[in-house]
Amino acid sequence: MFHGIFRSFRSGLLAAAVVTGLGAVPALADPQIVFRAAHAGATTSTGHLALEFLDRELREKSGDRIGLEIFPGAQLGGEREAIENIQFGNIDLTFVSSAPVASFAPAFYAFDIPFLFSDRAQAYEILDGEIGQEILATLEPVGIVGLTYWENGFRQLTNSKKVIRTPEDLAGMKMRTMENEIHIAAWRTIGANPAPLAFNELFTALQQGTFDAQEGPINLFHDMRFNEVQHFVTKTNHIYSPWPVLANPDKLASLSPEDRAIFDAALALATDYQRGLAKEADDKAEAAMPEVTFTELSPAELEAFAARVAPITDLVRQKAGDDLVTRLLAAAGKI
Repeated sequence: MFHGIFRSFRSGLLAAAVVTGLGAVPALADPQIVFRAAHAGATTSTGHLALEFLDRELREKSGDRIGLEIFPGAQLGGEREAIENIQFGNIDLTFVSSAPVASFAPAFYAFDIPFLFSDRAQAYEILDGEIGQEILATLEPVGIVGLTYWENGFRQLTNSKKVIRTPEDLAGMKMRTMENEIHIAAWRTIGANPAPLAFNELFTALQQGTFDAQEGPINLFHDMRFNEVQHFVTKTNHIYSPWPVLANPDKLASLSPEDRAIFDAALALATDYQRGLAKEADDKAEAAMPEVTFTELSPAELEAFAARVAPITDLVRQKAGDDLVTRLLAAAGKI
């Protein structure tokens, strides 16, 4: 019953937004087939730019028959709401952080193993390979199609107080984490005082001092203007965070084989485009924030953080499955 009420509410909200055009990125024309896409990021984010790219590719390849209508900036809800709206058919396409997806498909907890990937090339190889695709497929039983992985990036530690070089420097700091128990446990193990908060509420919470610290990719930190209220970034690279691209299965099933081929080809190009943007985004964002102090950690300092969170892998095994975690660690050269 709750889901029915929730679905009706979301449907009404979306219908009102679509009818009024509230917040939607203006369409070039009205295609016959419209994918309603929503996300929680800024319009300057690489994910949003990739959706715009996907829209252009779909229109070009289909003769303007297929296109997107994009609702950015959490206008239709945060990341968890986006995932639920995919399930309920209120939206057709989204990209979200992998951490909240784990609440719907526990295999995604595997990406929360601290210090798992060494670099982007290794991450792409595993995500696009057998293990990454196996994890995407675990979304099917809960009414979601996992299409591919875009890149959110390597996550860094930021705060409003001081330079942080050791776990001890974090002692007692109020820290926002994603709504994911692995992340909460990891930062508590390091010594912070973590609590979850929806991403779309984070800027206000940082501004008001509800939290002293948070963590995420540098480019996202810049896109969301967190540098206005946080002036210290420690480059920990503690987690590589993919953006799973999710779709509503009924929407995809409604496409003809020819149109599905057009969609898949356009998405593959959009994935390459987004990852290309992401490779450059952190450097550009850092250069654009001269007021922020960036701290590079030595190998010994990074090892101190890694040693603190090593036991978290056992918790991930409990959540994601022992066999999957073992194969993932082996593929990443960690065992």
